[in-house]
Amino acid sequence: MPLRFNVELRDGSVCPMSTKAFNIFLALDKVARFKRSGGWVVVGQDPLRDLEKVNSYPSVAERRAFV
Repeated sequence: MPLRFNVELRDGSVCPMSTKAFNIFLALDKVARFKRSGGWVVVGQDPLRDLEKVNSYPSVAERRAFV
């Protein structure tokens, strides 16, 4: 079972999300904040990891090019 954690989207909804889905939503700028063991992390305010180093997903435009 994949790891899931709470994520608040920009539309205000809070949902449990897997790491893979979280990376996609974060890259699409849909995440407002997410919960770590130490509390809520606010996207754009608190430090995050570098997405370019860990993101193995192509950008939206690149995915559409292969369809």
